[in-house]
Amino acid sequence: MTRIRAGRSVHWAVACLLILACRGPVATTWEPTLPDEQCAGASDVTETVFLIGDVGAPKLPKEGTDPHTDRVLGAMRDEVDAALADLGRDHVAVLFLGDNLYPTGLEPRPGKARTRGERVLQAQIAAAGDARAIFTAGNHDWGLRGAKGFDRVAAQQAFLSQQGPRVQMLPAGGCGGPEVVDFGPHLRIVFIDVIGFGHAEFYTDVHARACPDEPNPIVAYRRFTRLLDETGGKHVVLSTHHPLITAGPHGGHYTWKQHIFPLTDFWPWAWLPLPIIGSAYPLSRQLGVTTTDVVNADYTAYVNAIYRAATPRAPVLVAAGHEHSLQVHRDAVGMFYAVSGAGSTGKINRVEPMDTVLMAEAKPGYMRLDVHAKGALQLEVIAVEHEGTRSAFQGCIAHGPATDYIEPAWQDR
Repeated sequence: MTRIRAGRSVHWAVACLLILACRGPVATTWEPTLPDEQCAGASDVTETVFLIGDVGAPKLPKEGTDPHTDRVLGAMRDEVDAALADLGRDHVAVLFLGDNLYPTGLEPRPGKARTRGERVLQAQIAAAGDARAIFTAGNHDWGLRGAKGFDRVAAQQAFLSQQGPRVQMLPAGGCGGPEVVDFGPHLRIVFIDVIGFGHAEFYTDVHARACPDEPNPIVAYRRFTRLLDETGGKHVVLSTHHPLITAGPHGGHYTWKQHIFPLTDFWPWAWLPLPIIGSAYPLSRQLGVTTTDVVNADYTAYVNAIYRAATPRAPVLVAAGHEHSLQVHRDAVGMFYAVSGAGSTGKINRVEPMDTVLMAEAKPGYMRLDVHAKGALQLEVIAVEHEGTRSAFQGCIAHGPATDYIEPAWQDR
């Protein structure tokens, strides 16, 4: 009898877990009130920058058909076209925030893989229309470590450079940066590729030939500091693939669901309970085994280096991809973080609560940053639904010219 009761208890426990798990997360959006949710009384918009990452697995059209088959790229293209009509081609830009091509970047050699890769990149270029299109490399664009990875990101750089003067890769393929674009009178965008920094450190000869202006990461970070200090009164946005803050799996956020049903992180339908054994996956991720997770020692060193370089003046916004969701964060000193890595509908990841979260949704989509004539910056998050688009968040992240800079004490981190 005792054995039967125990068996029933186990069955009831598993059943309850299944019921709770099937309900999904109680909420995937948190929106604390901002001091000013809109740029109250702001002047007309003069520049618009779209932020979209991890678009490397779009739905490709059949040859000779509509190039905007993918619903995320198609929705963004409609907004880009509207912004171009309002502002003109020199006042609209699209930042592709890395992982532009899954799973291992652009194949350098001719063949089917190369042809498909070119079509994926062309779909993204088409979505930018006549706007300026700037691509940053992500870890999947590198594909492989060392010289072979460098060849892949260099191949993407070479292909993009052939697509016209309004298409480019920043930092240049294989380089770490920082590179800078001053976009209008109020905005400076600084581009960094952390994997390029690592390449500079471990493959010095190859890196020195390809990126002669980047002798080592220390010099690069010092240049980043100068770009923050000498802005000419512009707001600074740091654009990179790897986020400094994230409420998703790359941030080490795992719940009981991943311990009991770890396969659902890879296949949402895989509700196979694996108690105890399943804990190996979330625990290893939380211990920093994966180099692309914030809790990894090398990743943490990169984050801390960025914060040290941003002393005493910090960017108003850090824009990144990498995490396959839409997130906006604000830290204790008032700096904003946009995680816009939801460009591929088939790769959306869950989000979890964090103290810094202003909004977070496990939805495909993109973001837009509007620059006003008097210097205000307004960030909007656009979620792409099956029936259309939805404004998931709108907030004023700067209320005027960049006369006063955030001056945090990053040394305490």
